[in-house]
Amino acid sequence: MHQVYPFVILEKYNTTELDNFQGRDMGGEEEDQESPLLGCSSQPDEPEEPLKRTGTIWTSIAYIITGVIGAGVLSLAWTVAQLGWIAGPLLMIVFAGITIISTNLLCDCYRHPDPECGPARIRSYMEAVKVYLGEKSQKVSGVIVLEGLWGGAAAYVITAATSMSASLQLALVRSNAKPG
Repeated sequence: MHQVYPFVILEKYNTTELDNFQGRDMGGEEEDQESPLLGCSSQPDEPEEPLKRTGTIWTSIAYIITGVIGAGVLSLAWTVAQLGWIAGPLLMIVFAGITIISTNLLCDCYRHPDPECGPARIRSYMEAVKVYLGEKSQKVSGVIVLEGLWGGAAAYVITAATSMSASLQLALVRSNAKPG
């Protein structure tokens, strides 16, 4: 399996291109420029449309924080308490491995058919499923993804409602309690 890591890709480009890439200002307005990490010199015949980057350093920091410190971290202590001190950390390591494997697979699917310089850029998960597994699998995968999103949204609503109900009951009990 081909592994794509940012530090491996960055070695291919000279320092001027890296300085230009990393030295972008942190303001909201950015130029229309193609990232040096997306270019490939092995197939100069095929023109590619430049990819417009709309994010800033602050939006990328926000996405990283919400991805790392998400709702899963809040339930981690309860999960380990339910599984125990052996199965809990063991399963965390197993799921970390699954995450690494799936991330590497998605990185390899970014360009088709070659992971580094393929002529076609795949821009979404559903497009990758369609290219590699076919249109029928894309529809099945789409249904599964949407069911997961709706299920997660329902879980958040139920959890929020339960938390608000418990907070309201606690506030009512405290307001009716007699001092002393």
